[in-house]
Amino acid sequence: MIHSAPPPSEVFSICRPVRPLGLAVDGPVSEDLADQCAALGLLIGTPDAVHADERLLSGIASDDSIRRGIGGDFSGFVELGDEGLLGVGLRCFETVRSGGLAISLKTRSAYALPTLDIVCDALRDCMGLAPGERADLIGICLGEAISNAVMHGNLEVPAHLRVNSEGFQRFRQIMHERLNDPVLACRRVEINILPRGHDFIAVMVSDQGAGFNFAEHLNHTVDSEAKSGRGLGLISRICASLLAEDGGRTLTMTFAR
Repeated sequence: MIHSAPPPSEVFSICRPVRPLGLAVDGPVSEDLADQCAALGLLIGTPDAVHADERLLSGIASDDSIRRGIGGDFSGFVELGDEGLLGVGLRCFETVRSGGLAISLKTRSAYALPTLDIVCDALRDCMGLAPGERADLIGICLGEAISNAVMHGNLEVPAHLRVNSEGFQRFRQIMHERLNDPVLACRRVEINILPRGHDFIAVMVSDQGAGFNFAEHLNHTVDSEAKSGRGLGLISRICASLLAEDGGRTLTMTFAR
């Protein structure tokens, strides 16, 4: 089942009780960050001091810090920027309040760190996804979605460049330039994971790029020999359902466990 959805509202139901959510800051807490947390209704403190039903770890992104954030003591990791939580999607906080896991990284970090491995490990260790062919296929989908969010979403690198060796060299050059662009490299890649009952897991991969026409891309017949452009079709064949939101900036993939 494949759907294209209109951009969702950032307003969540007032009928559902809001669970206390804490932001554990691995470092000094600035006045601006404290004000942002107050506006979002988040408790804030050091990892040892903040007490809430659910907690997000925040700080400098590294393999260790992200894995710690999705471990037993926390329900996600948010990379802090120079402006604190500015740019972090509200979906991350709602996901954690709903019993899921959330990761919010700058594009540069999502590209440089083993983000896919971290997410796949979280699905296995925290969501009970058994290793095997199903997990491998889900990993392929997530790798495609995350790389698309980084390269074609936030960095806006054209996919068609990789059709030959000359184009691939140009592709690499543009990637290098845009990873060093302070605006583009600080756009967010966010991964939200939610259990859907006992049988399904939903994974939402979001970027802050220009978006794309989901239906057009999905229905486009791509040459089987092409070196790019086949990822969305592959994902749609593996997923139980595939949903585009936010004008194509969020891809929601639901997988059978």
